[in-house]
Amino acid sequence: MRNRHIVLTLAVLSCMGTSAQRVTSLKKVDVTATRRLKDTGVQQTVLDSAALHDNISLSMADILTKHTTLFVKSYGRATESTAEFRGTSPSHTQVTWNGMHINSPMLGTVDFSTLPSFFIDKVQLLHGASSILMAGGGLGGGIALQTAPGRTETNEAQLVQGIGQYSTFDEFARLTLTGRKWQSNTRLSYSTSQNDFSYINPDKKVDVRDEEGHIVGSYHPKERNKSGYFTDIHAMQEAYYNDRQGNRVSVASWYSHLLRGLPFLSVDYKDDSDFSNECGQHTLRTVADWQHTAARWSSRLRAGHSWQRIAYDYTTTRQQAQTDITHSRSIAQQAFVEGEGMLMPHPRWQIEAQMQVGYSHVRSSDYSPFHQGDNYNRGRMEYALGTQARWRPVKRMGVALALRQEVYGPEWVPTIPALFADYLLVENWQLVCKASIARNCRYPTMDDLYFEPGGNSSLKPEKGFTYDGGIEWKRQWTAFTFGGQFTAFDSHITDWILWTPNVKGFWQPGNVKRVHNYGVESMLHGEMVLPRGWKADATANYAYTPSINKGQPTDDNDQSYGRQLCYVPRHSANLTVTIGWKQWTLASGWMFYSRRHTTTSNEVDYITGSLEPYHRVDLSLEKKWQWKRAAASIKGQVNNLLDNHYMTVLSRPMAGRNYAVYLSVTPQWK
Repeated sequence: MRNRHIVLTLAVLSCMGTSAQRVTSLKKVDVTATRRLKDTGVQQTVLDSAALHDNISLSMADILTKHTTLFVKSYGRATESTAEFRGTSPSHTQVTWNGMHINSPMLGTVDFSTLPSFFIDKVQLLHGASSILMAGGGLGGGIALQTAPGRTETNEAQLVQGIGQYSTFDEFARLTLTGRKWQSNTRLSYSTSQNDFSYINPDKKVDVRDEEGHIVGSYHPKERNKSGYFTDIHAMQEAYYNDRQGNRVSVASWYSHLLRGLPFLSVDYKDDSDFSNECGQHTLRTVADWQHTAARWSSRLRAGHSWQRIAYDYTTTRQQAQTDITHSRSIAQQAFVEGEGMLMPHPRWQIEAQMQVGYSHVRSSDYSPFHQGDNYNRGRMEYALGTQARWRPVKRMGVALALRQEVYGPEWVPTIPALFADYLLVENWQLVCKASIARNCRYPTMDDLYFEPGGNSSLKPEKGFTYDGGIEWKRQWTAFTFGGQFTAFDSHITDWILWTPNVKGFWQPGNVKRVHNYGVESMLHGEMVLPRGWKADATANYAYTPSINKGQPTDDNDQSYGRQLCYVPRHSANLTVTIGWKQWTLASGWMFYSRRHTTTSNEVDYITGSLEPYHRVDLSLEKKWQWKRAAASIKGQVNNLLDNHYMTVLSRPMAGRNYAVYLSVTPQWK
């Protein structure tokens, strides 16, 4: 692997001191940039801590919405939020935290609203075929979440207090203690809100009558978000040790507790004093990691355990008598051990192998009068073996081959192969052409197989072929950086698992669909540093994602063939712009989603057949102070600046314009 040399002229345009400005010029230097063999042909998006830690109130659902091409289906803060890659379903997005799979073994999905972005330090999105390098089953893609030691060499604390509308309070605290070879990082957060915002209900009408009782007009009533309250608590402890001889050891443990009410639908006429719809979650995840790095080889050993308890209660109260409609209790556990090794026998060759052994167990029960006793109580062993070989035959070109084999209990999933290639077209623009092709498979979840009533133990794994091709580039000048990427993809998925009603009156999953996903993903990014302390940064994302059902009709009334899948927008875009001047920062974010159909026939004549396109604008202004041993900032945030009324999920209204203020203090000491 050879280096590319890019000559940059760096200049410090302005530097604020405590009492006056200083301008310093630096000599021209050579900066060496290299293309890692590990990234050969990989289509990825990386988010760093600057974007993740921008606002304490943001969850990973908000981050993915603001900074990526993914569509996040949500109906407000602290409500269930799932991410869809390239028009696939949420269960086709594989997610890891520090190498541990965190997709629910019951549902196969991840609720991103339960992951505060302040507890994540790096996010890597692997699009399409590239997700095979992380895990199998990511028919749309994969998301790797990571925590990392702080870059500070001193002890540091951070306190953040946020206050917003609807009785919303956010608190965050972090303590970092650093030694010569070790670091301890403790994070705590507490968020609570009544979340009872008002909205104009488009799904209801109130008639206006004259004195004789004749209807002379109508209007949409103004209502409040009922039962949308939440309390969210998180605590994380991390410990890192580096012996400075190639060995690094880390342990991270993350506990969370979420209690939330499930908001009433906009078509609901019930009184919230007569009904209670509440969900509580306790989650504990722990991962231990050991790494050894040498000149031409490295090894790694990881082990972890995840435990989650979910309690869901839906009750009604009539004449002081309470009746449980649903009284569900579920416990899901996952444990794994993983080993991997990497060898570079030559600078142009890299060989890597991984082996993972895991165990998943779910106990699901419902003790209401309508569903008494255990739903199911099942566990299964899971095995995965993967290998990758990467080769750079010439300086500008790289190729890679990956193979993955997974086993779920006694069932062997078909072998998953992938081929990657890239070529450096223009060196000073870092213009790289990339391509990949892969087969992928996703095994059914526990609910798919065993849920009562409806589980289908004869389900086959979902299988797909994905083809990617695109370019990426980055050019740097003295005070300006411009980069971007453009990717076209084509994916065919067979044996798509879908829950449909059967003749017995309940829902049951089956391999009923063939889906064709195709489209483009694009990103542009620019940075500029100007005299007198000015700087600007802008990033734009756009995705075009047709996701078409090609499966045979299930009956004569099935009109889904050739139609767009439900809740998949064909067009999505976002733009973030940041303008800084000295210690001031003005940031704006814009998001857009096209029409989303709510019926398989894509009917738009019905009022409930689709959700209208919408866009949203957020704005914030921040002022920072820096002293010798401390820093502080105050930030004002306006969400939904234009006060647009919109829905992401049918009959789930979103909040209009609302405000929040955040105060942060960061002391430092030796």
